[in-house]
Amino acid sequence: MKKATFLAAAFLSAALISGHLYAQDSKTQSDLAANQPRNASATAASGTAIPHDVAVSSLSVRAIKDFKSRFTKVEAESWGRFDKGFFVYFTNEGFKVRAYYDQRGYWLASLKYCGESQLPPFVRDIVKRTYYDFAISQVDIVQVPEHTVYLVHLEDQKSFKTVRVNEEGEMDVLNAYLKAN
Repeated sequence: MKKATFLAAAFLSAALISGHLYAQDSKTQSDLAANQPRNASATAASGTAIPHDVAVSSLSVRAIKDFKSRFTKVEAESWGRFDKGFFVYFTNEGFKVRAYYDQRGYWLASLKYCGESQLPPFVRDIVKRTYYDFAISQVDIVQVPEHTVYLVHLEDQKSFKTVRVNEEGEMDVLNAYLKAN
């Protein structure tokens, strides 16, 4: 199980890095501005500006079918491309979500961002039993085939922590930082 948890964390890191690689390409600011979505809610849904919109005709039919069957009640959907496939930013039932697909249209993973109120009760219970004095500031739900991992961001007056909780209820600390005085 630790191997699966490690793989999920590794995928999350890779996904976040690949999402930021476009910010470093050599296009001029005017080229990037021309490729930004015109729909302000699409930008707000992802939390960041989307680097490149993708024409629907260049998307994998399999990815579109899987997306439509996997996610219902989708708002502010915006597709993009990265070097190994496609991604889509959207909101779904109160969650901000990123879904990733490979070149052939197979689902790779989804990242959901939410607050404490949307955290499954068993995860909240596990975290609060140990970190009862900490406030939960954000939750990242990482879903990969056959596994789900919860990254819970905690904060108190002196520090920040990120803890990882898997489906079996195992918890470990990923990051711990002291606040500057």
